[in-house]
Amino acid sequence: MKIGIKYCGGCNPRYDRSQEVEKLKKKFPQHTFTYEIENTVCDICLLVCGCMTACAEETGIAARKFKKLCTPQQFAAFAKELAEAPPETADTKRRICLGDTATMERTFTEEDIQQFAKLTGDYGKLHTDAAFAAKYGFGRPVVHGILTGSLLSSIMGTTLPGAGTILMDENLTFTAPVYAGDTITASIKLVHMEEKKRWYIGEFKGTCKKSDGTLAVEGTIHQLMMKTLFTYYENNQ
Repeated sequence: MKIGIKYCGGCNPRYDRSQEVEKLKKKFPQHTFTYEIENTVCDICLLVCGCMTACAEETGIAARKFKKLCTPQQFAAFAKELAEAPPETADTKRRICLGDTATMERTFTEEDIQQFAKLTGDYGKLHTDAAFAAKYGFGRPVVHGILTGSLLSSIMGTTLPGAGTILMDENLTFTAPVYAGDTITASIKLVHMEEKKRWYIGEFKGTCKKSDGTLAVEGTIHQLMMKTLFTYYENNQ
């Protein structure tokens, strides 16, 4: 476990803060203690304060958990908590590599079209009026394009990158109509990764294809991935 340490300004210390920190470091050599917390992500960041004013702040620090310690008693309580914590068995962060892919398949139904129209208020005749759709060359009602494209979002939110990812933007092109009864295979691929201080920004290419190979949707999507949840590797090894 990586444990970051940040001291308060030290304006009115009531005890020896450094001594308490050294006690922790000696008692738990299996953990990594660091004062370099500006450009790393810690499992726990200790905000070490010399008095109960507790002026040390979390601003600018990336950590899964923060703990303010203002008295020797609080240090002792934290040491007990750390000693009783279950041992680390594996890195719980999701591993992401350039070139990663994921797919899902769904067959759309007439009920899907009606439910989506009800949910969004989009009762456009092309989607809900068979006679209107036939008159204008589509033969029958068309699945909403955004509903088809949402399969890409489903993949990214659950599989690649996975839980905790945040959609930043997407640019979708709808190239063929999708009808009730069509089975769609949606695919996502990570094509570029940009690293920031506390997160990654991934660029994904997505496609939705019919069972006969016809491309129905294609697009580019950017996702934000916090370093507390995701780890990026150059090569999938």
